[in-house]
Parts: sequence; C-alpha cells; structure tokens
Amino acid sequence: MRSELRFVMHPDDESQFVSFLLSDETVHFVDGPRWPSETPPHSRDVSKVGWYCLIWSPSDLPTLAARFVPSCRDYYCKSEHATIQWLRSELSGSSLANGRFAISTRYDLDDFPEERAKQVEARFNAIRRFVKKHYTNSVARWYNESIPFAPAGPNRSANPSEPDKSLWVGPSALTWLKSDEGRRISGMGTSVKALVDPSC
Repeated sequence: MRSELRFVMHPDDESQFVSFLLSDETVHFVDGPRWPSETPPHSRDVSKVGWYCLIWSPSDLPTLAARFVPSCRDYYCKSEHATIQWLRSELSGSSLANGRFAISTRYDLDDFPEERAKQVEARFNAIRRFVKKHYTNSVARWYNESIPFAPAGPNRSANPSEPDKSLWVGPSALTWLKSDEGRRISGMGTSVKALVDPSC
C-alpha cells in the first residue's frame, strides 16, 4: 500500500494529534530515517524528534533495521515499510509549512508478514480518519507571487489555484491563518504559498 495525506498543523493541532497517537501505548517516534547508530533512538516525546519523524510501533516490527552509508558516516533506515513517515508542519514567522503523512507497506518481505503490514495500514487509516474528522479541506488556494494573479487560460493555470481538496487544515491552524491576512501556508521547499479563504 502506498498512500499519503497532506495537512497543515499549528502547534496546538499537533499537540492534540500527538495525544491521539499516544493513546496507543506501543507507538514511538523516531527522529528521521538517518541515525548515528544502527539502532535508532526513539521516544514517546515528540519534542525529541525533528521535522522528519517516523511513527513506529514494536508491535508491527520489533526492531528497525538500518544500513551503514560510508559517505555520510551514518545509518539509513531499511524498515520504512514498517513505519508511517511524518513530515511535520513548521511554524516560522507568518508562515506555516504544510506537512505530510506517507506509507509504503510491502507484502514480499520475509521479516514482515502480511498481518503486520495490515497493522501499519490500519494505523495509517486511523490517522487519516482523525484528520478528516477534525480538519477542513478546500479552504486554501495556492498562488505564485512572482507572476500576476489571473484566471486559467489556454496556456496557463489559474493563479491562485482552485481550492485544494487534498490539503487538510487543522482547526487551530485555520484560526491562526484567518486572524492575520499576512499569514500564509508555505509549500515545503517551494516559493508557492497558499491563501486561506476568510469565509471558511
């Protein structure tokens, strides 16, 4: 199964989401897919991890495997199929970056039987249900500041875009964005930003 879910979380949204995740006593956070040792440090405290976080449960796979990368002198996770990748929203000044959950389970691995893959998928689906229950989509329109605002034409896309149905905005993020017209959602690593419809 390959799937992803895009979102925008204010720190208050993230706090609520983490409480939901940790209601499963087996869930741990791993700081990204690169580690200083073969066995990754993990924690149930999200403040101990960075913006790229793996959501992992030993009940799905007891230990995460890694391969040594000589050029980087560190280890890279070989067990991402047993985790949910969480790229967290980052708040910086008047900009709140959109984040993403992603999953890529496999059924062809000897050390990861189908029932365990299905456990990871069930956890991902629970996250998706939580987000779609509490968050709002179709409230943000992406735009490029370097070109004029204009409707779609024969050779161009609309600027700003149509409302983004696949981007789910947390309740605190929505309140934060609407409270100041200068606040924006930023796309990871891009100059494109999103406007929030104030009527939503």
